Amino acid sequence: MRVFVRALAALVLATGWAGLAPAAGSAQVQVSIRRLAPVEAIFVSDLLPGSPGVRPDLFGITLISQDASRPVVMEVVVARESPSPLELFRGTTDPFVPGAPVRHLTTRDLATDGGEFALTDFSVNENLLDEAGLQSGRLPAGTYLFTVTVRSTQGAVLDSDELRITLGYSARVDLLSPGIPADAGPPPMVPGPTPRFLWSADGDAPGARYRLRVARVDGEGSAVEAIQGGFPVWETSTSATSALYPASVQAVRLEPGGTYAWQVTREVATSGGDEPIESPIYWFRVGGGGAAADAGDPSFAILLRALGFSPQLDGFVPVSARLQDGRTIPLPELQALLAAIAAGDVPLLSVRVQ
Repeated sequence: MRVFVRALAALVLATGWAGLAPAAGSAQVQVSIRRLAPVEAIFVSDLLPGSPGVRPDLFGITLISQDASRPVVMEVVVARESPSPLELFRGTTDPFVPGAPVRHLTTRDLATDGGEFALTDFSVNENLLDEAGLQSGRLPAGTYLFTVTVRSTQGAVLDSDELRITLGYSARVDLLSPGIPADAGPPPMVPGPTPRFLWSADGDAPGARYRLRVARVDGEGSAVEAIQGGFPVWETSTSATSALYPASVQAVRLEPGGTYAWQVTREVATSGGDEPIESPIYWFRVGGGGAAADAGDPSFAILLRALGFSPQLDGFVPVSARLQDGRTIPLPELQALLAAIAAGDVPLLSVRVQ
């Protein structure tokens, strides 16, 4: 009996337990990828080998090795998931030795020509280069999947990880109110010294940054000259698409009868640094306190159209408004309220036109 038990134990050791042991090469390396720079735009050249001085650190890659002296190969694949699936880029490194139990790399290491961890064998999808978004080298708007895979020198997959990001494509900023384009005619009159500035942008993304600049147009000068070379009466940065002119020492008071120009610049964070996108230049004239707007002032028409009141109220220019509690608010406050609703700063529960 004792001999049988010993034989059975030897059989288990030779078969069952041996089958539970890790296979050669399995779990030798763990890899993870994370985003380092919260950019809104990435260029194809960021992925291609080149000078290290112009390579941004877009992503971080961490390798954890059980045997840091064993060489491995890394593969990076960039694919677009939407609006249409398409593999954009695939590149692999030469075999390299991690050299430490934990090794931190970045996309700069992979794209530095001649570096120890550089991608030496890569391909770019030629069909992608024909798209309009890549005329400037920028990846078109969409959702992208970045996958990093670590293999043995024999080609066996040791581990992989992926990161999904969404990129926008901002190309313009449109001004809504106050005023009109500086090349469209004389500046319309805006009531009150504290107008609300309202604009919109395509390809908007969380954390988008805007810089608003307001300058006075002196004498025979143009709105363009005032914005480009004049002293700003107010300049501010915001992540919203509206801003109320401050009635405080934060800005120079807008003088009744004065003409002012304004412009918004969208600061798009790209892998190559901030890329400014400038709006057209608008201008307006400041009326006296409590005065009504010019009949030709399109600011109310724009706001009413944004709120869904068109065409019922086309051509309507209010002079005041009566609230449900009986209070009457003057025209400047009404305009500020409508602009705040259009910008989403004040929720609108219902709309009724009688």
